[in-house]
Amino acid sequence: MAKSLHAVMVPFPVQGGINPLMQLAHLLSERGFFITFVNTEWCHRRMLDAGGHALQQPAEGFRFLTIPDGLPAKHERYTDLITYLRALENLAPVLEQRLLVTLSEGIPPITCIIGESYMSCTYQLALNLRVPRVVFWTMCAALSISQFKAELLLSRGHIPVKLGEAKRAENLITCLPGNLPPLLPTDLISFYRAESASDALVKRFLYESQMQNKGDYVLVNTVEELEGREAVAALSINGCPAMAVGPLFLPNFLAHRDVVRSTSMFAEDESCLEWLDAQQPASVIYVSFGSTAVKSKQQLEEIALGLENSQRPFLWVLRKDIAQGEPGILPQGFLERIRDRGLIVRWAPQVKVLSHPSVRAFLTHSGWNSVMESFSFGIPMLGWPYFMDQFLNCRFVKDMWKIGMDFEGVDVDENKLVTREEVEKGVRRIMESEEARQRVFKLKEAAMKAVNPGGSSFLNLNKFVEEITQIAKSFAR
Repeated sequence: MAKSLHAVMVPFPVQGGINPLMQLAHLLSERGFFITFVNTEWCHRRMLDAGGHALQQPAEGFRFLTIPDGLPAKHERYTDLITYLRALENLAPVLEQRLLVTLSEGIPPITCIIGESYMSCTYQLALNLRVPRVVFWTMCAALSISQFKAELLLSRGHIPVKLGEAKRAENLITCLPGNLPPLLPTDLISFYRAESASDALVKRFLYESQMQNKGDYVLVNTVEELEGREAVAALSINGCPAMAVGPLFLPNFLAHRDVVRSTSMFAEDESCLEWLDAQQPASVIYVSFGSTAVKSKQQLEEIALGLENSQRPFLWVLRKDIAQGEPGILPQGFLERIRDRGLIVRWAPQVKVLSHPSVRAFLTHSGWNSVMESFSFGIPMLGWPYFMDQFLNCRFVKDMWKIGMDFEGVDVDENKLVTREEVEKGVRRIMESEEARQRVFKLKEAAMKAVNPGGSSFLNLNKFVEEITQIAKSFAR
């Protein structure tokens, strides 16, 4: 297919930000777009080290562009987040220069810049290049609205979040658009949990909110049937279209495209799939806390003993760096005792795991990508949020959609020690809950319908292609 359109995709450079934008890139490529996918050099190196050979030999109509993020190679990007965000804000000039010098014969002129919502640099980049800026929300619509309207929440006294008063009924958040259910203060992005509005991260996220209100189109990685069309429409910028196009991974999965593997920062251990093949149907709990969460050595021991005492088969993703800089030492004799019904890997091909018939439940950090992957395969969740949007995701899974459970108290204290008894009880309950299982099957059907031809997300993505083309023409006049 001759490609006359050209989308420059700019993800937030973390695993959970790159994944959905790459999924979107493949769906747009199918619809006639040439794709320029932008990675920072630091992320690009990590992907290559993890086996991302597709980065060196991209598919036809794709190219990868790498740019420096301005930080030393050994800088702790995820722990020194404020410095990281400030560095990313200043990427527009270097990215503009790289784009201009790499445009050549055979590459269509740029149609639009599609930037993850926290990549505020894409606003200036789109202005300079005179093309539309598409704001892409990787989080659910409800959380995105709370961030989009952060200035309103600040003016109403909801930001910064006072955890000691979070459970009071008078502090429920009811001023947001989109026909949302009342939000708890603890539902807001975790970085708003600060002593004052002058906190550096609070100020940073308020600035990002201002920039998220500037653009020409909005795409949201969610499902209309899950959150409602009004919630998605509430993310519109000055009347511009806002469309739900998720779950973005699902049409690629159904088309047998292993998109994640090409951009994973972790080497996937596919041997776990053979282990799952040997387990009984719907018998395994999958345990993974995502790419950035950390746990204390004591907490890891409690998790290990809780899983052991549950007497349920489990597959546990235990990252090398999960134990707060300490070696992830497990209880003495643990591996020997669980060898017949447990498996531990450093990283797993999560979509393949969750779609496996042996998996019945998911103990998760409640990141939005994981939540969507889980309900798209009919897998109930036991939530254990860590930061960012995970607290709202976890609560909505439990209270709004009723497709999962959580641990008491972690919503107000992400460092609370969850005991082995609580882990054991939680695992048993989620594995035995027929109610959660029946409810999540209905969401699975809705997700499948949304991404298939004629479904809401499928049609919304087609509409985006038509409309962004017209918007781009108006910019070129």
